[in-house]
Amino acid sequence: MNILKMTDEKIYKLGIKVLTKNLGITGTTRFLDICQPQDADTAVAWQALSHLTMEKIQKEVFQAYEAKHRVPENDYIRNLSTLPDMTLYKFGLDAILDELGLAGMARFIRIRKPNTIDWTAERHKWLDKLDKEAILTEIQQIQQEYLVAQTKDKR
Repeated sequence: MNILKMTDEKIYKLGIKVLTKNLGITGTTRFLDICQPQDADTAVAWQALSHLTMEKIQKEVFQAYEAKHRVPENDYIRNLSTLPDMTLYKFGLDAILDELGLAGMARFIRIRKPNTIDWTAERHKWLDKLDKEAILTEIQQIQQEYLVAQTKDKR
């Protein structure tokens, strides 16, 4: 399996399956709650999966897992509920790392908790309001002040 050639959706599905297998549905849900996506726009160009798509994938995997494993909650999974969040999170990351490798784990985390700030859009919010002439005048003023300060230092 070549993680680098897999789509974000395949990586995410595989990551959810790994978590469900290792943590059970309850542990996986808790892991995903700890690793919540940010409340920002997920429509930036490189972010292929929306929050709704991720929820749909989780639901599908959980339904498949429940249909396949109709067993009572075992002691291992029951004990996971008593673990602190960071310990459970580490178990989840370790499970993903073991199954998907370092690149797969990094992609899963990026998909789940993206840095969804579109810096280009943010930059345009304030740059588009500026006047070119005003910017050039300010630059020239700063350069002039710099030259004056340098000549004073030389005296």
